[in-house]
Formats: sequence, structure tokens, C-alpha cells
Amino acid sequence: MNKIIITIIIITTSFVNTYAQEVLTGLSKNPILINKELANSSLKESKAANDEIHLPMREDFSLPSFIPNPKYWASKSVFVNNSYAINPPSIGVVTFDAMDENGLVYSHMNSFPAGADTFTTNNIRLDSVFGSFQRKLKPSDSIYLSFFVQPEGKGSMPLSGDSLVLQLYDANNAQWNSVWNIDGLSLDTFRAKYDTSFLRVMIPIVDINYFTDSFRFRFYNYARVPSADKPSWRSGLHSTWNLDYIILDTNRSMDDTFFADNAIQNMPTTLLKDYQYTTWKQFNADPGNSMQAGQSVTIFNHDNLVKNVAKKFYVYDLWDKTLSFSTPTTAINVGSKLSSEYVPDYNAFTFSSSAPQYPDFKVLYHVSSNTGNPDIFKNNDTAYFYQKFYNYMAYDDGIPEAGYGLSTPNGRLAYKFTLNTADTLQSIQMYFNQTLGNANQKYFYLTVWDDNNGKPGSVIYEKSGERPEFNSQLFKYYTYTLEQELPVSGTFYIGWRQTTKDNLNVGFDLDNNQSDKVFYNVSGVWYNSSFEGAPMIRPILGQEQEAHVGIKNNKQTKNTSFNIYPNPNNTGIINIAISDDSINPVNYYISIYSLQGQRVYKGQYQSRINLQHLSKGVYIIMITNSKTNNNNIKKLILN
Repeated sequence: MNKIIITIIIITTSFVNTYAQEVLTGLSKNPILINKELANSSLKESKAANDEIHLPMREDFSLPSFIPNPKYWASKSVFVNNSYAINPPSIGVVTFDAMDENGLVYSHMNSFPAGADTFTTNNIRLDSVFGSFQRKLKPSDSIYLSFFVQPEGKGSMPLSGDSLVLQLYDANNAQWNSVWNIDGLSLDTFRAKYDTSFLRVMIPIVDINYFTDSFRFRFYNYARVPSADKPSWRSGLHSTWNLDYIILDTNRSMDDTFFADNAIQNMPTTLLKDYQYTTWKQFNADPGNSMQAGQSVTIFNHDNLVKNVAKKFYVYDLWDKTLSFSTPTTAINVGSKLSSEYVPDYNAFTFSSSAPQYPDFKVLYHVSSNTGNPDIFKNNDTAYFYQKFYNYMAYDDGIPEAGYGLSTPNGRLAYKFTLNTADTLQSIQMYFNQTLGNANQKYFYLTVWDDNNGKPGSVIYEKSGERPEFNSQLFKYYTYTLEQELPVSGTFYIGWRQTTKDNLNVGFDLDNNQSDKVFYNVSGVWYNSSFEGAPMIRPILGQEQEAHVGIKNNKQTKNTSFNIYPNPNNTGIINIAISDDSINPVNYYISIYSLQGQRVYKGQYQSRINLQHLSKGVYIIMITNSKTNNNNIKKLILN
């Protein structure tokens, strides 16, 4: 309840605690859409946007991708996520807001409702049925379009006038017809009115003009960006709607409320007790106390039958490509329209790996049922996440639902981290939300404190001349490097001392409450934050500034025999020269990876490679000897 009240105030004024001078805002730039090219590669290789859709059409957005499946959808301004919905029908929803397909607030947005996101299907064949008995579809086939909708969620409340609209396309008359809409309201009001977190909507398709080979439907929302007298507070994640579980099929009715599907509703993000991510050194210093017991998923039975659901849990070591751990298959009966928690017993498990430095694990939950009819959605039977042990510690999951800052000159923000063993702090990563006109780019002092009985103590490092910067390369964070490495042990605090009253607007993860570790000081006294969430600030420990990208390198040689130039590169044409005449180039092949571990090039060694198809950024080039499997790795910067 408390979080929802805060969200309502965010929309109208950008919430300010007049005593604490803390600020929580929405976003003006959506990092999910900005990085939509990191979407699952299987979607990129699926059908083109102009391919036809045959009935039944079923979409629950449970595929692991930020962008909607192009098999069904021609629009990409909305984004698929597991962060913004509350109690969804299954993992994955699509979210509408006031941002365009590039993740930026629409330029025409102001304080009055205006058209924002549009979400349109590809052409749907309603002119015939394909299969053993091909025939003409007609209204008597009882075709219904159903979907589930939620306002606000963990985003921001759509105000009255900020509506969500459904339209159907009449190809015969080349016009869109509005058939349904819902006016903006808070999630609290929505729940009181409909007695549910997600409302099921049923729309009959009866007009004969829709029964063509070019039928489509689309959703769009009206949104607004509230005016503000303080530009650094002005945000763009407004008028949020979540949509899920879309079905278009024949032989349905208005009472079609049951679906042959048992679905995982939520996706955990870590098995660690205190952190989303930590370093391998810190974990191994105290592995017994680092694991979190009882990380569960919720299983929901959408059917009108009791479902006997089998459950299993897996952990894969991605370095060795082996199964590290699995539970025996167990089963539970889940009643109709009821849910059940699956809490796997992994108490005997702890992470271990032969990886020399940066282990990476895939943690997977799977459920299945043979009771009754087969599930109409198979993808929502599996939920997984990656447990990374790189060179940073993080409380946040990397997705900001809001922005956090202080509104007082000389205000201080300190973020508490506790080590299991002494280490070296050499950089600090922060993700700042990009406000309209970059109004939050105000200078601050990068600051580190020691501990004083559970609160920030003395300043042990401070660096002036820093400001919010925006970097879409390394996990979407910007790295602030210390002028010298700083030994740290026990508890320490990282953050800033600001020079103006402007809200610096650091990313704020609402899914992970770390308010007891967030301290602010605007009057000489340290207080815990009144907001539940986690600022997106991470200490980088050890010697390497850039986190490992997950490329396995069994026999990396220290002395490379290759020279890559020009690097940095402005043309996209790179040269790879062999510095040792004794090397036979036939024995070598080249792989190039993005910093997210996605291979973007592979081929036999050649001295000149055209990479003009790649986006600008940082890449890893691996040159492998096919005889010895020795690898030579270098970093390439494409400008």
C-alpha cells in the first residue's frame, strides 16, 4: 500500500519528502528499449514483420526478449519485461508508457493527454481456416479476442484521460475502429473496482468486414508528461499500462474464462542472500552464509481442472557447460484458478566452478502437467536467470523503475556495502536516468566513507568534477575510476556529495528493497532512506575495470602474436597482422563478441575484416589456434 501511494504522488509532483529532501521520480529514458538490440537472437531470426498470422494467435510475452515477438507484432515502441507488473498471469508482460521505440520520451508530450505507444499486429488471416478442412471463416465461428490489462503496476499511475484503447482494422474500408478503452486510474482503485490485479477483457469479432486476409488489431495509449519547475526532476515513464495473455481464436464465448495452462508468474533474480551479484572472491570467503534459501516461483493454474504439476530445479555451470545441481522431480496438485509456491530444496547446493576467475551460472525452474488438455503456453513453464560472479557487487537487478536523488545543495548519499574479506576498490559504477535536456548533469564529488557504528563515518576518498554520464555499453552503467586504488575491508559506503539542489536522478530498482543500506545527509545527520528500493550504484573490486563478458578461454596466452589496428576504429574495417612469421594463419579462426557475450562474427583468419554492420561500442576479439585451442584475446573499440 505504501509503495502505491508514493507512486501516485510521483506522477503529480515528483514526490519530495519536505523533511528529508529525498526525491523519487519516473524515467525520461527507458534503458530496456535503448538496449533492445540485446534481445534474444532467436526472435531476430523469426518471421519477418509482414508474415501472416493464422489462428489461433496466442501471446503471453514469456520469451526471453525485451522486444515483442516479430512473428506477431509489427510495433516495437512498447517493451517486454518482468519488472513492471504486479501479480501478472504469467512471466512477461508488455508495457505502455510515454516513450518511443528508441526509449526516449515522445517529443510532443506535455501536461495534456496525447497519443503515445502504438502496438500493432501483423496481418491476421480471418478469411479462411488452414488445416485439414479449409473453409471460409464467418461470424458464427465465435471468434473472440481476449487479453489481461493492468494500470500502473510498479510504474506510474495513468491519470484520468490517460487511457488505453483497442482498435480493429477494417481492410475493406481502410479504417481503424475503436472497440474498447479504459480510462486512467490507480492500481488501488482498479483493484477495488474489479477485485483483481489484472482484468480479463473479451472482445467478440462479429463484423463481416473484419473477415479478410488483412485483419489486424492494435492497442495504443494516451499519456502525458507532467510539467515541473525543476527540470532535473522531470521524468518520462508515465501513464503506465501492462498487457498480457492475448488470445485470438474460434469457438469461444464471453464466459470463456478458463485456459488449459499452468504458468510461472514470477521470476527470481538471485540465489544470494545479500546481493544480486558479488565477486567470486567475496563469495568464496564465506559461501555458507552467502546463499539465500527459499527463492521460489509462483505457479498459477488457469484451467477449470485441478492440475497435477511436476516441478524441477536446475543449476548449470556455463563455464564447463555442465549441470551443477538439480532436484528430484516432485509434484503438487494446484486447484482451478489457484496458485502454489514452488520452493526448491537446494540447501545442499553451493556455487562451485573450475572457472579461473569469472564463473557464470544459469538457474532454471521448470514445471509441467499432464493433467487435462495440453498447455496452450509452453514457454511460461520455464523461468531462469543468470547468477554472475564478475568483478562488482550489486543490490540492484539492473532495471530501474524510477529515479532517486536529493534536492538540497551539499546533500550526501551513501550506499552501504559489507565485504567478507579485504579487497581493493578501484572504480564505482552508476546508472543515471537521462532527464529531459540532460538537466541532471550537475557536478558532484565522488565519495567513499568508512563505517561508524552502522552509519557512514569519515571520508576516506573524494574526487571532484564528476557528473552524471550516460553509457550504454558496459551493463548500461558509467564507470567512475578512482585516481588510486583504495584498500577496503569490513563495511564501507560509496556515493556522492552534490554541489547543487538538482536531483541527480540515479536509477532506482523498486524490486529490491535496500532502504536500510541507503543513507542521506542534508543537515549534518545521517538518515535511512524512506523509499523502498535499491539505487543502481555498484563498487568494482579487484584489478580489472571492465567486467568479464562470459567468454570461455581455457588456454589464454600472455604474449599475443597479433596486432589489431586501427584501434579505436572509426571506419569499421579492421586489420589483423601476424607479428611472427613462423605462425601459419591457416590454423587460426576469429570470433568477435559483444560485451554481453553474444558472438557477432566468426570466420577463418584473414588480415582484413569488414565490421561496418556492427553498432559502435566495445567488442572482444578472440583468435583461436585450431590445433592447440590456445586463445588470444584483445579489446576492440568501434567509434
